[in-house]
Amino acid sequence: MALKDPVVARDDTIRSAILGVIVLAAIGVWMFSERPLFIGARSWVMQGVEVRPGGVSPHYARMVDEYGVHLPKSRHTPVSLLRARVRLPEAVEAIPTDMHFGYSIIETSVLGAPYWARKDDGYVIYYETPTEFVYAPVTDDYLARVKIPAPKPVSSMSLPWWEYLWGWLFPLALAGWGWFELGAARRRREAEGII
Repeated sequence: MALKDPVVARDDTIRSAILGVIVLAAIGVWMFSERPLFIGARSWVMQGVEVRPGGVSPHYARMVDEYGVHLPKSRHTPVSLLRARVRLPEAVEAIPTDMHFGYSIIETSVLGAPYWARKDDGYVIYYETPTEFVYAPVTDDYLARVKIPAPKPVSSMSLPWWEYLWGWLFPLALAGWGWFELGAARRRREAEGII
């Protein structure tokens, strides 16, 4: 009988483990992701290197605050934090002088996992608050004119692209599960004597 065959029993155990990992990962993303839970896109800033301390004058930071792009961090509230959501009073924040280089993107997500990131404004200099990114697009010529030290060239920054593409692990895992099922069906037929 095929059910008594140790190879078929092993395949059943492996199948359960694979499905368990995929389901637990999907539940984890659903519980903790700040991305839209169905299909959505959000504007975001990928963090690059920090501007050298003292490299940005307070005057420049004020100019970025007044004339730069104010990008709200429009986030989905993860299920894990819905009960803990508390309305805090708005705090008046001083404009920080610690700024970063970054890359402005539009991130596309499906079921809370990121699948693609495309250029929005490109390379930027920015600071971040709990509720928004405040940035100005930059080029090497622009940075030279405003006398801000930067990696030469700005495009040499290494950016964490993988943080915005890891959603592809789910389709790859499902494809691997399908591949495993094809082999398991063949081994079951062999154990039943059909082949």
